[in-house]
Amino acid sequence: MSSGYLTVTCRLRAEAEEQLASALERWPVLGCQVENAGPDIDVTVFIEAEQGTAVPAVCEGLRTLGAWDLASGHFAEQDWLAEYRRHATPRAVGSLFWVDPHPEKPTPPPPERVHLVVEPRQAFGSGSHESTQLVLLMLEDLPLAGQRVLDVGTGSGILALAARALGARWVVGFDIDAEAVCIAHQTVAAQPQRLPVALFAGSTSAVAHRPVFDLILANLIPTEAEPLLADLRSLLAPGGMLLLSGLMADQHAASEAELARCGFEVVKARELEEWVGLVCRAGVRDQGSGVRDDDLGSATIQ
Repeated sequence: MSSGYLTVTCRLRAEAEEQLASALERWPVLGCQVENAGPDIDVTVFIEAEQGTAVPAVCEGLRTLGAWDLASGHFAEQDWLAEYRRHATPRAVGSLFWVDPHPEKPTPPPPERVHLVVEPRQAFGSGSHESTQLVLLMLEDLPLAGQRVLDVGTGSGILALAARALGARWVVGFDIDAEAVCIAHQTVAAQPQRLPVALFAGSTSAVAHRPVFDLILANLIPTEAEPLLADLRSLLAPGGMLLLSGLMADQHAASEAELARCGFEVVKARELEEWVGLVCRAGVRDQGSGVRDDDLGSATIQ
C-alpha cells in the first residue's frame, strides 16, 4: 500500500456529533472531517496507513453511534491536506483573536483583533479545536505584558504566538515531535507582525529545573500532561500560573486532584462544548528561589 491515510466514511444523525467528538479522543485516529447533509452529517475519519488494524474497531465504534453507509478506503496525504485547507476559513476566537488559515492570502482581521496566521498542517493547533480555543480564551483574561511564558507541546506554535502577541516579553515553545517544531518555525515566520518565539525539539528535561517562567501553557490530554506536572511546577516562579487544557468534562475532577498533589491550586475552570480548561496557580515557594532577568535566555535550555 502506498503512503498516505486510510479513511472510514459513514453517515450519522446530526445529534450524534458531540458523541462522535468524544469517541474520537479514544480512537487511534488522526482527525475527522464532518459535512452537513440535511438532518444528517457525512463523516470521514482519517487513520495512518500503518494503523490499518484499527479500522474494524473504528467501524464498530461508529456503528455504536448509529452510523450507516460505512465504507473504508485509502486517501493520499496531499489530497487530505488540500481538502482540509479548502474548507478552512478565518475565524474569530474570543474577543481578541483572529485565526487565519491562509498565509498565502491572509484575510485582514476585524479592528482590535490579534491576527494569527496558522496554516492547517499535521502539527496540532490550527485554532479550530475547542481545547486550543480554551487556552486562547484563558489567555485573554491574564495580564501578559512582561511575562515569561513556556508553551509545552507547542505543535503549530499558535499558543506561543498568542502569548507573544498579548505582550509576553519572552516565550519558549517545545515539542517532542521534531516535525512539529519545524512547522512551528514556519508558522512564526508566516506571521504578518514580528512575534519572536524560541523553539526547540525535546522534553522538559531539556529545561533547567529552576523557577524561570511566570506562565506555562499545556494543551495536552491528561495521560500526557500528568507525568509532567512535577517538572512544570519546578519551572514556575513563585505565584506563577499554569493554563491546562485538553480535558474532557468527565476528567475534570481527577485532573484537579492530580494538580493539587503536584502543588497547583485550580483558581478557575472554563468549559467549551465538552472540553474543560483550568487556570492553576503554583503554591508559594521560598521567595529566595527566584531568578534574575539576566538568568534568562539560552542558558535556560540545557
